[in-house]
Amino acid sequence: MKKCKVYSDGSHYIAIRPTEGSSGPRRRPPPEEPIEVEEEILPSDEPLTSCLEAMDAAPEFQQEEAEGSERAAELAVEPNQAISIVAKRRRISTKADEFLKWYRESYGMRPEDQYDFIASKLAPYFRSERELYRYLDYKMDCKKRAEITRRIRCLRRAALHGLSYFATFTYDSKKVTEKQFEKRLLTALSNLASRKGWKYMGTWERGEDTARLHFHAILYIPEDKMTGKMEQKREYDVKKKRMVEYTENTFFQDRFGRNSFEVIDGTALTIGTAVSYIIKYIEKSGGRIICSRGMKTFIETDVDNKDVVTRLREDDDKKYILFDDFKVYLDGQELGTVTPGVLACAKMVN
Repeated sequence: MKKCKVYSDGSHYIAIRPTEGSSGPRRRPPPEEPIEVEEEILPSDEPLTSCLEAMDAAPEFQQEEAEGSERAAELAVEPNQAISIVAKRRRISTKADEFLKWYRESYGMRPEDQYDFIASKLAPYFRSERELYRYLDYKMDCKKRAEITRRIRCLRRAALHGLSYFATFTYDSKKVTEKQFEKRLLTALSNLASRKGWKYMGTWERGEDTARLHFHAILYIPEDKMTGKMEQKREYDVKKKRMVEYTENTFFQDRFGRNSFEVIDGTALTIGTAVSYIIKYIEKSGGRIICSRGMKTFIETDVDNKDVVTRLREDDDKKYILFDDFKVYLDGQELGTVTPGVLACAKMVN
């Protein structure tokens, strides 16, 4: 079979043979009509002075300082007394943007509660409940399909490239600032990828309590290519309310601060669990997956009939299970059986 796409599901290599025809260009949905959204600038329990400052800054509430003082006198309140005046502003948005905003804010709720929460926020922008629920059903279905597709793609990448560590990196304010940490960490990982053959796939996330930035990643580290030393440490976990042990790398500790490395051994931590963590952080924060160069999903190669075990399904002639030592080809020339070294030379595609 010529120019098949081969991926790994964690247990087997699966070849997808090329098929004739095309599904055609992807249809883009028509642009949505803009809507006007009204939102509060300040909460209702702010002091009067702060509220007036916000009102002065807003275009629709621009006024002279003297007028603001007269209004305060008319209200007969002290300058720092809490009142219920709220400055509001209007902005132009779309239903899709508002849905995404409230979807991320409600992430982690029970599905029924999340659905009702988003519906209550979007209701003012629809003429009827039927129209609202039809739109909401469609958008929720799209989010579910996108999450499943993203999870499958990440699983295939992680399995194909043999990612074997789950790592979390954070920073010490005494060593670097947040901006320096964000830039220098990715630079360090990129250098390790180009110089020592590391591979990584991860995303940024902020802590729920402290809003502190940290980076979660799944890594592949070639044998004898570890930088720094791995040290076992023990400390008190505030959330778990007990002492915990973790493995820390001295290279990242010296440059940035606390970090932890956990081996994906298939028992306590599986590749599926590690990928689920990454997907959860992406959905929660609206971030994106950051990968090292060459982290593609498929190998594009010819497949020898001798390397085919059987069809993946009896009624499907598009996917075939391959032997674990199948041969990889590039432009008709055999590169060898599939190994990390051969993958570096093979043609990788998404």
